[in-house]
Amino acid sequence: MTLRRLILLSLPIAIALTGMTASAQAPADDWSRCRGDDAQAVIAGCTALLQAGQLSGTERAEALSSRAVAYHEQRDYPHAIADFEEGVRLDPRAIWAHAGLALSQRESGNAQRAVSEFDVALNLAENELGGAGPQSAEYTRRATRIGQILLERGLVYEALHDNEHAIADYRDGMRRAPHEPDLGNALCWILAVRGESLDEARRACDRSLRDRPDHSPTLDSRGLVGLKQHRYQDAWNDYDAATRLGAGPSWVFGRGVAALRLGRTAEGQADIARAEAMNSGVRQFYADFGIRP
Repeated sequence: MTLRRLILLSLPIAIALTGMTASAQAPADDWSRCRGDDAQAVIAGCTALLQAGQLSGTERAEALSSRAVAYHEQRDYPHAIADFEEGVRLDPRAIWAHAGLALSQRESGNAQRAVSEFDVALNLAENELGGAGPQSAEYTRRATRIGQILLERGLVYEALHDNEHAIADYRDGMRRAPHEPDLGNALCWILAVRGESLDEARRACDRSLRDRPDHSPTLDSRGLVGLKQHRYQDAWNDYDAATRLGAGPSWVFGRGVAALRLGRTAEGQADIARAEAMNSGVRQFYADFGIRP
């Protein structure tokens, strides 16, 4: 999931869904640039607005968040962090600021700080969840936001080799946001790699693929589950579907291993040779998961 989507889920609803009307003091062309898609133009437009010092609190939050996302997407993490920290200073309960700060800290290599900020964002998001009716679109939006925060925190835990906490976050995220396919793939993959709860892993991939059937990484994850479960034709089918969408070395190698297990030696060896020509480290990548041709 991109930072931009998480920020949109975390901003006040008036900004996230409609944008604010440009104030009388703020030039419309600066707002147009600040709300655009070109990162350099966004930075320039938002900076002009912020430097003018004529924004309401809500407008300042919008300009800061837009500029912070642009900095992050330009991999200018120090400036992104500075804007997100300013957002926290202006409103310590701003979920967008804590979530964005966590993501920028993660990309800067500060994993523990990222976890701490995700913790704050999650607590704030949990507190806001009860303010919407359980059957409302706003409740779904807030639950989706919780699911995305759990996904991103889980990815940080994975980077810290804290797989137990990562798995817990993915499971909780799937419970909160069952139709977020990235959560299903994340849980499916980590369980497949660890070779545990493989039936649960397959169910997670299945759920993800119902919402996003042509997602190669999820097909890849389910292919690994198939290899671990000795369901080699199912594994071959998934790797083949992923390869037809775009031949990544992992998918081609997995298809080759499945073909070998099915007794199709020439086909399997050809796929493995092709995958290793694409990436010489793919054999070791699979060996680390306990899979060898």
